[in-house]
Amino acid sequence: MAIVKLKLRHTSEEGFLAILTATNRGYETEGFLPPLSSELKSSFNQWQSAYRQIEDVRSCIAAEPGVRLTPKSVTIQSNQEQAEAVKTHLNQWLNSGDNGWQPIRNELIAIAQQLHQPDDEIRLILDAKDISLRRLPWQEWDLFEEYYPQMEIALSVPKGTQPGNSVHIPSSSTVRILVAVGRSDDINTEDDLRVIQRLKELGAEVVPLMQPDLKKLCDALWDEKGYHIFIFTGHSGSREDGQIGWLEVNDRESLSIEQFKDALKEAIQKGLQLAIFNSCDGLGLAHQLAHLHLPQSIVMREPVPDQVAVEFLKHFFQEFTGNKSLFASVQKARKRLEHFQSRYPGAIWLPTICIGPNVEPLTWQGLCRKSSKKPTNKKALMTGLLLGLFVAGCCVVILHAISTKLSQTSTLPQPVLVQQQDFSTVQVPAGTFSYGGSTTWEPIRSLVEPKIKQKFPQFHFINTPHATQARGSGTGIEMLLDDQLSFSLSSRPLKDMEYKTAVNRGFHLQEVPVAIDDIAIAVNPNLNIPGLTIAQLKDIYTGKITNWKELGGPDVSIIPYSRHPEVGGTVDFFNQNILQGEEFANVQFIKTTTEALREVANNPGGIYYASAPEVVGQCTVKPLPIGHTSDQLVPPYQQPFIPLRECPQRRNLLNTDAFKNGQYPITRRLFVIVKQNGQSDQKAGVAYANLLLTDEAQKLIQKAGFIPIRSF
Repeated sequence: MAIVKLKLRHTSEEGFLAILTATNRGYETEGFLPPLSSELKSSFNQWQSAYRQIEDVRSCIAAEPGVRLTPKSVTIQSNQEQAEAVKTHLNQWLNSGDNGWQPIRNELIAIAQQLHQPDDEIRLILDAKDISLRRLPWQEWDLFEEYYPQMEIALSVPKGTQPGNSVHIPSSSTVRILVAVGRSDDINTEDDLRVIQRLKELGAEVVPLMQPDLKKLCDALWDEKGYHIFIFTGHSGSREDGQIGWLEVNDRESLSIEQFKDALKEAIQKGLQLAIFNSCDGLGLAHQLAHLHLPQSIVMREPVPDQVAVEFLKHFFQEFTGNKSLFASVQKARKRLEHFQSRYPGAIWLPTICIGPNVEPLTWQGLCRKSSKKPTNKKALMTGLLLGLFVAGCCVVILHAISTKLSQTSTLPQPVLVQQQDFSTVQVPAGTFSYGGSTTWEPIRSLVEPKIKQKFPQFHFINTPHATQARGSGTGIEMLLDDQLSFSLSSRPLKDMEYKTAVNRGFHLQEVPVAIDDIAIAVNPNLNIPGLTIAQLKDIYTGKITNWKELGGPDVSIIPYSRHPEVGGTVDFFNQNILQGEEFANVQFIKTTTEALREVANNPGGIYYASAPEVVGQCTVKPLPIGHTSDQLVPPYQQPFIPLRECPQRRNLLNTDAFKNGQYPITRRLFVIVKQNGQSDQKAGVAYANLLLTDEAQKLIQKAGFIPIRSF
């Protein structure tokens, strides 16, 4: 089991800062998610509006206290096309190819591939404060469907104040359930009550409250015996901003959580594990309950018809009793709602787990251990608990304090990646090790490796070329797979086939990012154009633009140069992120960057792409500003541009500020590729990666013209 966390924070009108972490990766990945597209916003609003006008759904909607819900004179039937439009525009947004978002997409794929087993459970927690992000059906992203077939997504909720006293376990030897039935006109609560009453036959103690007032509800929650489960069935709702929720406990009173929070806190202190709220739009309730230190919940993002709520919990119960985790049970039960799609399009999106930070998801075994302080009728206790979980509608809030952490096993030998201040804190193996790969790494190697060798003379590593192929990321990884190297260096992420090849050969590969690089575009110094957009660059290398006059330059044929696609990580990155999988056209392939820059310098129509440190300081070529649009061109050099006639006395310097803040549009990461075979090769790769992640090496990486991946 792995836990993946994606944190999204709105930074400006330009989009969201994204930070991705995972339990099976020893670092975090940063990226930038573009703002929601207007098409996605529009399609989602149209679906939501039409969905809420379905008669069965409208009967579940409760107005905010003090606000009258105005009936609609016309019922608009939602349709499948609107839900499909949401899915289409969601995928267009998340698959846009934006360079800031690409590192997150690549890392999500790498995380999934590292697990290898198709039945490995992955829990993804989305930490987004923006309500527009929280309401989206993220599970419909085709990347998740392809790489995370066993994954369920949870929304992170804010952490409340830690209770002052330790949490107790209810003294009852059976599961105690408090049931409050509120105002229920136009919705059916009889089925809920019928199932709840059956729990008594299985050993559960059920305490019913029929349309209680505030005093009766609070008195019940203060009961000295405590409860394991609290169930509310009846009308409830949430504000549009997802911050506040309320319950209509009877025909006269609508209560917010704030009005009985002390009673809820007391129930939590006495061991309340699970709270269930039926037929509601529950994001507001989940948000408020989290502030009371209730660690997790299952809510419906939108008001939900009775049939959907009951069937979801029926399937959830079946999975949960079969020793499935909360996440796995919700995923299976949610997918079983598929047959409702024609009648209630989008119904499969509604069930949503909400979870607090650092919370271990609930299991029925863990909750049952809480209920049983001595070995009485264990079977009855378990059965009572499981049926208690079955009785729910749209919002399930699970509260727990599991004292024993569930064991987590891994079939992989996991390297320990650390961040230290200097080389002396890193453990290195003794011996001689071969490595190779990316030529982009040359400026880093020339600065870092002499320092490492000086500090650790017993740690010998030799840069080893291929017998016949040119150096490059792909060549290095191929040699690593063929046991010709102990570790390799790459300027691109691992490919699916490389992961699979490693597994077939009895080991695994891990990519460890250690630096951030930017791609610069080099042209002849006499070419007079202001810059290129990403789209224009793509058209040049796919043969759609063939003369500089088409871009406002001279009447000179364009000659694009590139290293060969089979060996270079830079080429592969360019192909995936600029050409977006289209084929090169009219391109001349050159073996090395040195040769390519020489050709560009001698050819008025030449153009070439390479790592920014390899281009910006050159005296024979001119780096071009690049942008997503022609009015947002960003130079890879610090302004003002230093004329090449003044070089080498003065050289252009890298525009590190634009690289760091994401303004420059072509950014990638550099990786150490570690062979996870539990042998000396793995030790060498881990040691090299850890050395590169020290403050000492990160400063040298910055000096070499790259962006450190870690702060120091």
